Amino acid sequence: MRNKIYFLSDAHLGSVFHENSIDVERKMCRWFDAVKHDAKEIYLMGDIFDYWFEYKNVVPRGFTRLLGKLSELTDSGIPIYFFIGNHDIWLTDYLSTECGLIIVRGPIVKTLLDKVFFLAHGDGLGDEKPSFMFIRKIYHSKFLRFLYAAIHPRWTICICKQMVKL
Repeated sequence: MRNKIYFLSDAHLGSVFHENSIDVERKMCRWFDAVKHDAKEIYLMGDIFDYWFEYKNVVPRGFTRLLGKLSELTDSGIPIYFFIGNHDIWLTDYLSTECGLIIVRGPIVKTLLDKVFFLAHGDGLGDEKPSFMFIRKIYHSKFLRFLYAAIHPRWTICICKQMVKL
C-alpha cells in the first residue's frame, strides 16, 4: 500500500566535490527502488543537480539513470514534486514534460497525512543581506538568463564549474 511520503534534498549531482557523481546517482536510484512500493508522494526539495540549465533544445549531459528512474516512478502514478533550489533554478519544462515531475517554484503550505507543512528549499528565506539579495536578483533575472542562453553550452558548463570551485 502506498501510504508514505518521502523527502530528498541537496544531492548536488554533478558536483566537482563528489568523488564519483555517478555512484551518488546510482545510490539515489537504489533508494528510489526501495521506496517506490510504498511511496504515496515524493518531494525533491531542491539542489538535486549541482548545475542545471535548460537551453531550448539542450539539457545537461548525464543524469540518465536518475531521469529514467524519475520517469518510471511518475509513469507508475507516484507524484514527484521538484522544488527549485539555488543550483537548479534555470529549468524550463524538460523535467515536467519528459519526466512527469511537478515543478514547484517557491515555498508552499500543504497538508500531508493530516499535518500542515511549510515546504521550501530554503534558499532566500530569512537571508536579507544586500550581497545575497543582489546575487539572487542576478540568478533570477529573465534578461540575464536570456543572455546566458546565447552562450554555447560547452562554455557555460565550464564557467559554472569554475565558479563553484571559488
